[in-house]
Amino acid sequence: MAETKSRVSLKGMSDEEKKDRKKMHQREYMANRRKQDPEFAAKQKEFVKQHKKNLRECPEYLDKEKAYNKMYYEKRKREYEAMKLLIKSQNLG
Repeated sequence: MAETKSRVSLKGMSDEEKKDRKKMHQREYMANRRKQDPEFAAKQKEFVKQHKKNLRECPEYLDKEKAYNKMYYEKRKREYEAMKLLIKSQNLG
């Protein structure tokens, strides 16, 4: 038997909490719909693919993506170096 969720009062929630709750419900709904309707899932997949293709033609997006990737990999490298030092210090001590 399906689990039913009890309703929660929105009166005590802040606007941010309401927004997060709505976002969570929307994600659950879309995931469930894609699971139940393969035609809808294929349509969504094609839409995302086309959108990503359009973004790849936008120079501003590409610049943002390059900057993000550079920052991400620099952070990963720093974490790796810190972990290496930690392991090295534990082996010596």
